Amino acid sequence: MTGPGAAPTDHAGLAVLGSDECLELIRSRPVGRIAFARDGDIELLPVNHCVLGRTIAFRTAGGSKLTAAYDGAVVAFEVDAYDARRRTGWSVLVKGRADLVTDSSLLARLDDAGLGTWVPSASRAEWVVIHPDEISGRRL
Repeated sequence: MTGPGAAPTDHAGLAVLGSDECLELIRSRPVGRIAFARDGDIELLPVNHCVLGRTIAFRTAGGSKLTAAYDGAVVAFEVDAYDARRRTGWSVLVKGRADLVTDSSLLARLDDAGLGTWVPSASRAEWVVIHPDEISGRRL
C-alpha cells in the first residue's frame, strides 16, 4: 500500500519507475546489455549507448547485433545499478525493435552525440537504434 505522493510498488514491494525516469537512468550509465534471439538461442551482449529522445542507440560492426538490426528484430535492452552494501539499486528494461540507421539526418545527430567506442582499434561504423514498445523499471 502506498500513501499520498508515494511511488507505486509492484507485487514484491519494489518501486515502479515511470518511463521518463527510466530513460534518465539509462542515460546515467555508459553500458547496457542488448538481448536478442539468434539461431534458436538468446544472445546477451554489452554495448555502450546513448539516448536521443526516447530512442536508444549504439554503434556496432558486422556481426550478430547488426544482423538483428537488419532483420528489425525484437530486442530487449537492460541497464542497472546496485550498491550491495546498502542493498539499494534499480533496473530498467526496454523492449522494442532494432533497426539499422540509414537516415542521414539521424546519423548526423547520432554522430554529434559523442558516443565513442571503448575499443579504439575496433571499427564500429554502423548505428543501431532501438525503438521502444515498452519501458519499465524498478527501484529497491
